[in-house]
Amino acid sequence: MLMDQETMTTGKMTPNFQCNSCGKCCLEGAAELQAVEEDIAYWERNAPELLQYVTLHGEPGARTGDLWRTKKTTPRCKWIKKYPGRDKYYCRIYDHRPQVCRRYPISKEHGLFTGCEGYS
Repeated sequence: MLMDQETMTTGKMTPNFQCNSCGKCCLEGAAELQAVEEDIAYWERNAPELLQYVTLHGEPGARTGDLWRTKKTTPRCKWIKKYPGRDKYYCRIYDHRPQVCRRYPISKEHGLFTGCEGYS
């Protein structure tokens, strides 16, 4: 689910998409998410506890990072949690989730490629 910064910050909503909490966007390929400068600044002000999960990389002084790099070998996001007794999931940091998550999916093709059920 890695996207470039330009795609993540366009703010365009995908028509005909309705999240049904299937969790597929977070269960596969979301162990390392890209944080943009706005995410870091927001967390510094509103959720500083999340900064411990950010590893800065790239050019010196760069403020983007790989988010939530875990030591476990798992493709899933560390913040996704399954509702007990249901095949539905929720995000434990939904109000503070990064831009890459807020912008998902960037297109119908992207959603279908990742197995998203939001177009069914």
